[in-house]
Amino acid sequence: MNLTHEFVTSSRLFTVGVLSEDTPLDFIGRFGFKSGREVEKFAGVDYGLTSSGSPFTQANTLAYMEARVVQEMDAGTHTIFLGEVTEGQVLRDGPPMTYAYYRQVKRGGVPKAAPTYTPPGKGQSHTCSVCGYVYDPEKGDPESGVKPGTAFQDLPDDWTCPVCGAGKDAFSPAG
Repeated sequence: MNLTHEFVTSSRLFTVGVLSEDTPLDFIGRFGFKSGREVEKFAGVDYGLTSSGSPFTQANTLAYMEARVVQEMDAGTHTIFLGEVTEGQVLRDGPPMTYAYYRQVKRGGVPKAAPTYTPPGKGQSHTCSVCGYVYDPEKGDPESGVKPGTAFQDLPDDWTCPVCGAGKDAFSPAG
């Protein structure tokens, strides 16, 4: 079972952060694709606590909301927690990152097993088997210093997925 799920189930509280569009992919990967059982997610991250003690990231966060669980719904592979907002704050101004922005501009992906997974287009792209990130050689990986036009096979041997940190061996040709 997911550690966050265990925390929410036992505390009956959760926080939601609104990330800015300029949030780096490795930050998203740290909280979205790594297990708290293996990584201390808040280590070295600027964070705060709500009045009831729930953590929220301040780095890359425009606003946060804390909610008290009022209902749980079993969705098969996930639990949907319905919450009543008990606290919140706008931390700074800026454009919020939408899921569409994450997928289209940041080129973030989802694992193949996720309900929202859609196969990438054909071409020389490669997909991370851990998080679903799609490496597109036409776009490169500017956040990691990889210029547009760099073929997957020409990436440095130590290049890792900008979302989850997986090595090149976790990628397979898309399409």
